[in-house]
Amino acid sequence: MSNFADYRPDAARQELSTTVEVRPARDEDLDACAELIVTRTGGPAAARRERLVADLQNPDRYTVVACVDDQVIGYAAVIHHELSPTDPPNTAPTGYYLIGLIVSKDWRRHGIGELLTGERMRWTAERADEIYYFANLENGAIRDLHQSSDFTEVTRDFTFPGAPLKPGTCALLRADLSGR
Repeated sequence: MSNFADYRPDAARQELSTTVEVRPARDEDLDACAELIVTRTGGPAAARRERLVADLQNPDRYTVVACVDDQVIGYAAVIHHELSPTDPPNTAPTGYYLIGLIVSKDWRRHGIGELLTGERMRWTAERADEIYYFANLENGAIRDLHQSSDFTEVTRDFTFPGAPLKPGTCALLRADLSGR
């Protein structure tokens, strides 16, 4: 069993019957974000919250939430990765990376992922001409979402510091932001 959202490419997108606010995360959102993260990764929410606090203080990271009536229903982030001289030759390139897109189970297939991704790409376009993300090849839902945002595959032979990637199980993708 995977920790990814169920992949149902033929499932109809459900119409939103309420307003969804997509905005930068604030301190008061971090408990809800940490809880969303542990629904996929497991582990203690408190440890995830500590990392989120540090992310909010880092100008090279951007955490965004989707809310309905002040309730966080989705979380996503962008980080800046810088190559180090000691990194292996197949380490992912320096740049901004989309990470951690998680939407509450009750709100999936409402376009929340697209809203969060669009906001992260908008933010990154103010800082860079390209953006990356990497995904497990088994995560069809996330791959379809990013394909609609003009991401193209770069390689399957790469490492990323701190990410538990198994060779041949993930793809590194890139999108051009220069025209946005």
